[in-house]
Amino acid sequence: MKKIYLIISIIVILVAGFLFYRMKGNSLKSTLEEAKKVNNYQLVCDMEMSQNDELKSYEVKVEYLKKEKQKYYRVELYDKSLNQAQIIIRNKKGVYVLTPTLNQMFKFQSNWPENSPKPYIYSYLIQLLDENKVKKIEKGYQIEAKVSYPNDPRIVKQQIIFDKKLKPLIVLCLDKDEGEVISVKVNEFKTNVKFDQKHFNQNQALKESKNNDRVSSQLDVLYPVALLGSKLESETVSTIEGDKNHILKFIGDKNFTMVESLAGDQMIQIEKEEVVDLVDGFAYYQPGKLTMIHQGVLCSLYSRDLTKEEMVSVMTSIQSSSTK
Repeated sequence: MKKIYLIISIIVILVAGFLFYRMKGNSLKSTLEEAKKVNNYQLVCDMEMSQNDELKSYEVKVEYLKKEKQKYYRVELYDKSLNQAQIIIRNKKGVYVLTPTLNQMFKFQSNWPENSPKPYIYSYLIQLLDENKVKKIEKGYQIEAKVSYPNDPRIVKQQIIFDKKLKPLIVLCLDKDEGEVISVKVNEFKTNVKFDQKHFNQNQALKESKNNDRVSSQLDVLYPVALLGSKLESETVSTIEGDKNHILKFIGDKNFTMVESLAGDQMIQIEKEEVVDLVDGFAYYQPGKLTMIHQGVLCSLYSRDLTKEEMVSVMTSIQSSSTK
């Protein structure tokens, strides 16, 4: 009789355990399905990026609305060291990149941000959760996924921690040696946030965010750190129609020239250029030329020797210190 009770007890334990783990699995599955249906949210996070031994720090605010199959995004990237924000708007008319301190706007057609990985876009994080093995942890869930960031080949892996309701908590983008290239700490994540469509209007956003403290009228020359075997040969200054241009010429294994000028108030429509989507902004490419705005400076890189990837590497390494 004791043996029968023992056998029954074991069966009950096994069945209970099976049901428990099945319910856990179903719980995650149902929570994931609900997460995929989120039609609006606000996410606020601190993001740090390692670039050429320099640590860039940002506060990022993402606001999202899906209405009648149209997806609206408003992403503000506030550079803490520069005390300057860049705002990216996606609405029915296209994608706009706004620099309020310059009263400047770029427009182009793109499926951004869904055509490239972003560590602060919820749909991308949920997609990685759906496609990779999930580890149950005390806080909630953890995943580790192989990823590829087109314009940052250092990143090969991404780790994400979600709470039990699939709110993202920590996102780490790692290199092949497990070093952190990008780290994101989510401070706030709210769904069911009410947004009016005009909140995603580019002109309204520029007006609301315009900073009265204009950028300096003095051109702060920027120098690239990634020289790809070349060296600075000459620096010259030219003035065209009152606009000062600083010209840096580099020669060596790969020859290239950097032309820098103050970016003025303007609305620029991107048509011929290919948009290079970076984690913290954009650059604009056409064969032999790459353009980017950095710290209020319009930087154009010209070269017949550099590939597009090499031009991006040089351009994203610029900083306010001489390489000489």
